[in-house]
Amino acid sequence: MSDVVRRAVRALLFVFVVLVLCPVRYWPVTLGLDDTWVFALNYAAAHGLSTGSDVVWTTGPLGYLVFPQDIGNNLAKALVFQFAIWALLIAIASDLFYRSGLSLRNLGAYSIFLSLAAPLFWFNHMGVENLLIAGVLILLVMIRLRGGMLRYVGALVLIGIIPLIKLTGGLIAGGALAGFLLDQFIRVRAKAWRELVLAAVIPTVTAAFVCWLTLPTMAALKAYLDASREIASGFSVAMSTWGRPVEFLMGAEVILLLCAILLLLTVENRKLGVFFALLLAGPMMISVKHGFVRQDAHLANFICFAALAMGLAALPVCWKQSSRLVVGLAIFAPFLMLWQDYVIPLADFRTLIAEVSGLRASSHAAKALVRYGAVRRGLLAAAQGELANAPDLRLEPEVRTIVGDSPVASLSLRYSGAFVDGLNLRIYPVVQRYSAYTPYLDNLNAEWVRDRGPRFLLFDGGSIDMRDAWAETPAMWLEIYRWYDTRMLGRVNLLLERRAAPRFQRLESIARTAVSPAEGLRLPASPAPVFWRMTCGLNTKGKLRKLAFRISEVDAVENTCSGPRAPRRVVMDVLSSPVMGNFLPGSLAEFATLFKDGAIACPVGAIRFESGTGSYSDRCEVEFLQPATH
Repeated sequence: MSDVVRRAVRALLFVFVVLVLCPVRYWPVTLGLDDTWVFALNYAAAHGLSTGSDVVWTTGPLGYLVFPQDIGNNLAKALVFQFAIWALLIAIASDLFYRSGLSLRNLGAYSIFLSLAAPLFWFNHMGVENLLIAGVLILLVMIRLRGGMLRYVGALVLIGIIPLIKLTGGLIAGGALAGFLLDQFIRVRAKAWRELVLAAVIPTVTAAFVCWLTLPTMAALKAYLDASREIASGFSVAMSTWGRPVEFLMGAEVILLLCAILLLLTVENRKLGVFFALLLAGPMMISVKHGFVRQDAHLANFICFAALAMGLAALPVCWKQSSRLVVGLAIFAPFLMLWQDYVIPLADFRTLIAEVSGLRASSHAAKALVRYGAVRRGLLAAAQGELANAPDLRLEPEVRTIVGDSPVASLSLRYSGAFVDGLNLRIYPVVQRYSAYTPYLDNLNAEWVRDRGPRFLLFDGGSIDMRDAWAETPAMWLEIYRWYDTRMLGRVNLLLERRAAPRFQRLESIARTAVSPAEGLRLPASPAPVFWRMTCGLNTKGKLRKLAFRISEVDAVENTCSGPRAPRRVVMDVLSSPVMGNFLPGSLAEFATLFKDGAIACPVGAIRFESGTGSYSDRCEVEFLQPATH
């Protein structure tokens, strides 16, 4: 191959990688489950609500800039941010392609694996943080291969920014940095002190500076960190779902294929093999847990991150020998088969091809640069079109008339329709109730209801993963019960209106006992509401499962006068807050009845727990409570 052809091929590969790395994306307001938190965070940012002090989520103060909607000035701000990131990623790619000295075969292998990782860069409306992680990994690899203090400083600055987009992304980048530093210590011992000091200082200073620009107070920063820790720590318990056992075999195969590339590299250069193993170990462990705790579309996240890791590991391998090429193909072919079996079915095929080729993001970028006004009109038209075609997710006209311009919040899973309905919307701290799955997060929403609850609340009765709607966030529902009455039960929505004074001031204890979760609890007979709370910690087995993997879901079976209800999932941690007992509503109509100061027609007499109780203590403390009469 002549030098001219080599330069042309290198340039084509460079352009391809630049397109795949493009971070420009924006979204219309749509009605899906995840679309709702995207809308809520955009709405919050546009209305001056701050991360930590006003809203908390898995994203940080820069989060809305990576999934912007055309609300307020969000879109314009986000495009500036995204194009700046793209310029930085182009510089990193240019360094890789034109300063690394790597052969075309190595760069070609990396480019192919990077394209297979592309769905990771679009995962669940986000992914820009994963592009920055890819940039960090490239820089750390380049430092190991070619050195360069500027590269190291750049990587550390990115590591300081990533957690302000998504904290778990910061953990992945931090894990890679820890592996890099460990390799430095193994190789040069005490001479690694400079890198260690810089690793401590630069990300901290960068994060502190961005927080100074984006967060109003230190208290807001602390609240963001506390809430992010709670969301991350509770995920394995509250959000776990089960999939096909064969998917674990797929995961093992992917790990083995990655290990095969690392082994191939280690045979050539043992020190480089150790470096890549240390660099990728932490990020892969986090990726495995993230992919298999919620064993659904998150599997694609795991496979695509593995593709990114394999592309990096393939960079220094000598592919000139025909035997190495044969081994490389023997690794790539089964991985491609697994990728097509588990990634393609989870996405629209045309969209997937656009992501893998880099055309999806680059077309977004071109439209934003050339036809910004048309982009805004298209986003609005898309939002209006989807909402118009989903009348069941819109407010009933009579409910809309009652609400008028009064402040209103939605307890429903999906409430993006508020954008088109023109509601005077209020956002509570954990912007979708299903993620308030620890006592700390549940109490954030409860305190908001008590102190800042709007005149009206809307609720459609839905919940994710077949959860019991009230027991999902019991502290929040307790405050709602204290402060709200039924105003109207519509065809789809229950409208609650705030009372002038609370229904009662406090709960008082009426009995205590210890129970086995499998045996459950029998509620005291009473014409008045009876609440209960249960403290049931994880046993040793449960603690190990939570640390390493996930906790099996626990279902509650509520026995009423007409027989048992269908099992409903509960999050055991939040049951330490008082839960409605005998009048626990099982339908939207029963919610409406309860909030009219009425007892449900067929009260609950007993509750037992089944399925995943083996991870919890076999003796749990239970307290029964009733509203105080004075």
